[in-house]
Amino acid sequence: MSKSKTPILFENGTGLELFSSKEAARFLDYHPVAFRYLVSKGKIHVHSRAGNYPLFLREELEKYQATNKWAGKKAKFKVKPSQPSALTSNKGILAVVTVSNKKKEIIIENLTGFKWEDVPAIRARVAAKYGKIPFQITLELPDGASFTIVFHPSAK
Repeated sequence: MSKSKTPILFENGTGLELFSSKEAARFLDYHPVAFRYLVSKGKIHVHSRAGNYPLFLREELEKYQATNKWAGKKAKFKVKPSQPSALTSNKGILAVVTVSNKKKEIIIENLTGFKWEDVPAIRARVAAKYGKIPFQITLELPDGASFTIVFHPSAK
């Protein structure tokens, strides 16, 4: 018996990853009935609905997993006890999102505490405001190093 892969769902506008109840239970390594019990008790919150089906944010499930002792024991990933000092700095990663419009650089937003998980939401905000045009994210790391990521829209 082969298992078919469930397509990944992303929220329109933000690009955040969503799970169905079954996928969320599998992600947390809980029985579906136990997962529904946690939802009914308000331990895990429904983010949105697709028809009659509740949808859950991956970030919320990861947060629950990290803060709940039992879920943390069942987690398939473990948090490394020692993080590099640059990543634990109070400054965090700074990001500046810019687009080139009519030969002019426009700063769209400045973000403090940038995370890689923010990229789909940034892409969605740029596309909603400017359409499918190239844009850049310039990142400054806590140690002072910086680099730029350039996004080019697909030709589709």
